Amino acid sequence: MKTKKQSLTAIQFLVVAFVAFLFFFQNQVFGQDCSSQIILQLENIKGGVFSNQLVELKPLSGGKTLSQKSDASGVVTFDAPCGTTYSIHIANYTRKQEISAPENSGSYAKRKFSYEANMVQNEKKFAMTPAEQQQVDAQLKGLPDTTRIVNGIMTKPVNMDPYVTYTITIKNLENLPLKNETVTLVGSKRNKSFKGKTNDKGQLLVYLPKGDEYVLHFPYQKNFRKQDVEYSKGVVTAGMDLSYMGTEEHLRRKKAEEERIKAEEKRLLDERIAFEKWCKAEKLSIEEGMRRKLKEASDGAPDQTVTKVLNRNKWSEKLIVCDLTGSMDPYANQLAAWYQLNYKLEPNLQFVFFNDGDNKSDHQKVIGKTGGIYYQYSKGLDSLINLMATVRSRGNGGDCAENNMEALINGVKLAKPYKELVMIVDNNAPVKDIELLKNFSKPVHIVLCGSQHGEVLLDYLLIAWKTKGTIHTMEQDLTKIASMSEGESIVVEGVTYKIMGGAFVRITKS
Repeated sequence: MKTKKQSLTAIQFLVVAFVAFLFFFQNQVFGQDCSSQIILQLENIKGGVFSNQLVELKPLSGGKTLSQKSDASGVVTFDAPCGTTYSIHIANYTRKQEISAPENSGSYAKRKFSYEANMVQNEKKFAMTPAEQQQVDAQLKGLPDTTRIVNGIMTKPVNMDPYVTYTITIKNLENLPLKNETVTLVGSKRNKSFKGKTNDKGQLLVYLPKGDEYVLHFPYQKNFRKQDVEYSKGVVTAGMDLSYMGTEEHLRRKKAEEERIKAEEKRLLDERIAFEKWCKAEKLSIEEGMRRKLKEASDGAPDQTVTKVLNRNKWSEKLIVCDLTGSMDPYANQLAAWYQLNYKLEPNLQFVFFNDGDNKSDHQKVIGKTGGIYYQYSKGLDSLINLMATVRSRGNGGDCAENNMEALINGVKLAKPYKELVMIVDNNAPVKDIELLKNFSKPVHIVLCGSQHGEVLLDYLLIAWKTKGTIHTMEQDLTKIASMSEGESIVVEGVTYKIMGGAFVRITKS
């Protein structure tokens, strides 16, 4: 005979089991889903919009095809699984296009399509047969490897059948014609180049062979834009409008940045020498001096970026990757002060600190193998300060640029499972190994230290964009970067940055 206590225990067991089942079912069916939006706008190039047009998104690597019609405003909105890449199919549009749903739940990606109403009919009407395409290829065999264009206008071919008349119009950041800018177009199929400089109107007229995809390059920005020139019958006229800073402005900015970095490196060296003199006078080792500095209070500092960002954003189970080179001392103090107040509330914190190579000379620093990267699981304030002091004493950065990407890549490998990846960086230090970004895709929350008046190093905007992450200054959280597309802009404390040719460019004058 069961006792009353045994019956209650059995009931409790059944309740717990039922709740666990509901939790498991909900997680499997609903809770594990990450959904973001893809928004497409269909516009008539001659005015108006295309409503009631069937639009399909077909996943490139398995999954469900999404399908619906555009509304009265020519807009179609899809809820899509995060990170899925689709090919776009529009009923009255013929070009090949792809789009990816953002990695972060609740984010969105937007794309605008402007084209003629009779695009499909014209393509069918003027499409070439395979035999006609072969004839075009035969006519183009004698093309030189590089065709030079003088005064912005290419010499017109005698036989125009295999060519498209293509006009490229380029404006600078002030929306004025970009004159005398060198442009190179390279065909992916035939590997034939067309090179010339824009005229006073910022234009370059070129006769492009049909049946190829062309990649547009500027002297200091390769792969700026791709353009298909399809096989088609008859006389074809087309073009593209671009916005680009121009080579002259690029070189001006490059020189200004080199001068800024040179001044920053001198400042850091002077601070290092002064600190070493202080340690000697106090009869302290470098590591003991660092430990004493880290224990100093930092609440009175005017720049409280680290404290404010970490308090404002409730990221859980964080892996914090932090630059500990010479310029980061005030922010290391802030991190230690924040940790002292929060480490009991966040038992699963993990840290990765990096110092750009453990005092290696600059010529010894190999991209991806620079080193000076240290990992620690949360153990308490004294343990954290001891590690930070050790990392700081073993390296002060040397040159201004730091090995951020190496620290991210190796840090993730060293760490235990985490939920949020946070990188605390020096906004005055470029990322020396930005080329490694192509090997990293985990979303990163970037905390910018030393950012003033909307100044953001472009390297950090690029990392946040490519990894579908976020940017955080002392006053602002930029959480929409993940959903940005080519040509879109973002404003940071009054300063505008725009994606141009797959990279961020500062639009607002410094």
